[in-house]
Amino acid sequence: MKCVTTVSYRIRVNGELSEMIKPERGLRQGDPLSPYLFLLCAEGFSALLSQAEGDGRLKGVKVCQRAPSVSHLLFADDSLILFRANGGDAQHLQGILAAILFIARASGRCGVAEEFCHAPARC
Repeated sequence: MKCVTTVSYRIRVNGELSEMIKPERGLRQGDPLSPYLFLLCAEGFSALLSQAEGDGRLKGVKVCQRAPSVSHLLFADDSLILFRANGGDAQHLQGILAAILFIARASGRCGVAEEFCHAPARC
């Protein structure tokens, strides 16, 4: 068990080191499980967007009249969300992002939420 260690942090504020900070929950960057957690969150995010489009709450874009609509594209850790530019679709998308933030706060993984929302999650 010598390979297993617990990390602790100290930060410098105005030139002075803080007390030791020991994280108590969540995964750290570099943890072998971290990519799987990200994929799990991305899959849930994709399912929420697909469900909203299927229910008619969001409407994706089409390249022509008979083409299938596209509401989102995910590649690596990038998300492109495509929908009508109106208040109703924007509110539904905001609700989906709020659900992602709620789950992130509950799980202690605000970094995942920040990657989706490109804003601090305020955990």
